[in-house]
Amino acid sequence: MSAQRYSGSVALVTGAASGIGAATVRRLLREGARVAALDVAPMEESGDDVLALHCDVRDEAEVTAAVARAADWGGRLDLVANVAGVASYQHTSEVTLAEWDRIIGINLTGTFLVARAALEPLVAARGAIVNVASLAGVRGWRYSAAYSAAKGGVVALTRSLAVELAPSGVRVTCVCPGSVDTPLRAGLAPVPNPHPRLAGIGGALVDPPVADPAEVAAAIAYLGSAEARFAAGAVLRLDGGAGA
Repeated sequence: MSAQRYSGSVALVTGAASGIGAATVRRLLREGARVAALDVAPMEESGDDVLALHCDVRDEAEVTAAVARAADWGGRLDLVANVAGVASYQHTSEVTLAEWDRIIGINLTGTFLVARAALEPLVAARGAIVNVASLAGVRGWRYSAAYSAAKGGVVALTRSLAVELAPSGVRVTCVCPGSVDTPLRAGLAPVPNPHPRLAGIGGALVDPPVADPAEVAAAIAYLGSAEARFAAGAVLRLDGGAGA
């Protein structure tokens, strides 16, 4: 690991209060970045190199204000890590429009709003965007229609932005984790009465089969760094072989 890949850099991380987002904040701080940490929940990280901001990524006005505040605080913006996300397991026949809108809004619309709001400072810094999608966004996933649609949209958005922003020097990539030991995963209720043919599909090939958030944060830190210059448009699966 290049210990100070982010020395002198300013990063913005959404979903920063827990799970992959919190691990990404810690990783970037350790590598020398100053980090604007956005979430709707209180954050543990504090100090001169952290700016904690309340932000609902579905709210255009809140996103615009938070990104502007982060860029003003840091004097620049080199990396945006779009980590904020929610999930649920449900039979599609039972998914309400409100739940569909919530999952699409946080996972996909929020990713778009943050990326769009950050374009000017990112172009000025020739920076990077790293989006967090999911294994569910690149393969069929049972009882996750809204979540899969949202994360598949994040993958497509990543590829589109990677092409559009390449001439400006902004690199856009995404990671697609499988199962990760986060509060989001712990809070997922199993779907009632699953079809027996859908049980046990997609097991990881590594042991343990559940990733640590720090492992995903390491990939985000790599993709956002200058070392990943040639990874523009990459969609990196981090699923332990579950999608093999």
